This record gives sequence, structure tokens and C-alpha cells, in this order.
Amino acid sequence: MHDEVLMCYYGCGLIAPEALKSAQFLDLGCGAGRDVYALPQMVDEQGFVVGVDMTDEQLDVARTHQDHHRDAYGYAKSNVEFHKESIEFLADLQLDLTSFDIIVSNCVVNLATDKREVLRPAFNLLKLGGQLYFSDVYADRRVPAVMARDHVLYGECLSGALY
Repeated sequence: MHDEVLMCYYGCGLIAPEALKSAQFLDLGCGAGRDVYALPQMVDEQGFVVGVDMTDEQLDVARTHQDHHRDAYGYAKSNVEFHKESIEFLADLQLDLTSFDIIVSNCVVNLATDKREVLRPAFNLLKLGGQLYFSDVYADRRVPAVMARDHVLYGECLSGALY
């Protein structure tokens, strides 16, 4: 994996089933693409991975290294693509419904203020029998309202933790 992609990684750890040849993946909050670039090795050249993120800077890094990763994996063409959007507005991307085998998210659902608006459209994008895997920050009790309004704690992934 390209060093610049690794240097921009902020996730909790990739969580996905192993060896899913030809699977169609969607990565919510893909950042600079670390997980997007790890998954093509699992899905082989016939699989496909779509990354979604809302930050131009992160997506610029991800897109810059697309050819590097294609060449590193020995693929004739890239099997990844990136889209700019907040994960709370997945429907705006007009991705094909029921088109993904697996959806992964690595430490970004807690940053969404409306988690239902992340999970509902994500569910609609899954094929029948598809699966959602996410690694995130969790709390063992409801986050107090005063903490939930704290922008610093939200940015640190604490006040948006899933209960």
C-alpha cells in the first residue's frame, strides 16, 4: 500500500469477511482509501470496491494512488472508484439499489449526526443477503446531551459514539 495512503489513516481497523472473490464492496467514509485499497486483494480483479467520503483532501490522496495500487496488484484495470458525499446523503449518489454484497464502515458512523440516514440507505444498497460490517466507537450508556453538543468531543469520535 502506498505510504501516503497509510499516513492518512484514522480508522478503528478494517472489518470484513475474508476471501470474497468477485464481491461488490461499498466503503462508507473511505478517507484516503486505505480500506478501499486493502479490499481489492480480497475480491480479486472481478470484484469492485466503491469508496465514499466527504473530504476533498482525503479523496485527492485516494485518487492520486489509484494506478499505483492497480499496478501493485497486477490488475489490468483499476477495480476501485471514489465518490464525494456525506454518508448521510448516500441516496444522492444514485448508486444502484441492491448492488453491493458487503458494506464496510471504519470509524465514521459515530461522526454522523443522523445515524438512521446512514443505515437506511446503506441497507437499500445491499443485495438480498448482503452484509454490513462496521468498526466504530461504542458507549455502554447513552451519551449525555451536553457531551453530544461538544464539537471537540464529537471530532474525537466520543460524543457521537453508538449506544
